[in-house]
Amino acid sequence: MDHVVVGTTLPAYVMDVPDAWGSWLRNAEAMVATYPEMSFFAALELDNRGLDPFRPLFDRIDDLSLVGVNVSRWTFSLDDGADEVTTGNRLRRITTGQNLVTDFCRSTGADWLLFMAADFAPPVDAVPELLKLEHPLVGGHVGTYCLDGPVVERYRAGYGDLVREHMATAAFVMISREVFNQVGWRWDRQAGMSDDPCLHHDALTLLGVPTYVHHGVVGRHYPEAIGPIEDRHPDRRLFR
Repeated sequence: MDHVVVGTTLPAYVMDVPDAWGSWLRNAEAMVATYPEMSFFAALELDNRGLDPFRPLFDRIDDLSLVGVNVSRWTFSLDDGADEVTTGNRLRRITTGQNLVTDFCRSTGADWLLFMAADFAPPVDAVPELLKLEHPLVGGHVGTYCLDGPVVERYRAGYGDLVREHMATAAFVMISREVFNQVGWRWDRQAGMSDDPCLHHDALTLLGVPTYVHHGVVGRHYPEAIGPIEDRHPDRRLFR
């Protein structure tokens, strides 16, 4: 059985948003039950508060370890002198964390990376369902983002869910070792491309690997992922 790392990058400021940071781990036990050869990893961006904002995350990791779910973490810090999160330095932070996630996958010999935003809640069977396609780059369906391209095949288990070729969001995408060993995360200011289109563009142009989008594997972003929360601050949502 191939080993899958479920990875995310998590800046300290997101820890200030109630429950936004924990969606990717919300169903961790149930996900492992569907695919035992799975572990979790987070690249944590520290601000001037150090590790303190991440204490709730560490408590969750401790609880998961008691039931046999493995969660690892690395930390990083970008001292760019910025006093606020803007589009440019936000993407720099995101892609730095994303490249640490792929570095972790390479260092541990992972076969696949399911990269998700920390505020994203996948279906519990996301890993086995996406792997069934046996394709190096497969995104799940994110209703507000995934666009339709040409149909490339039907879901092999016979459910009839369409699989289309198009760009997927980097908030919910399964990446093979073939791809993450050769394609890094970046953004392109001049082309107006964020981390999502750059990943899919580079995989296609450098490796000839198109992205499939499986519309039968559906996940949700925070706040859609969880119930209503009072006093939400939407411009502080992670990534989107």
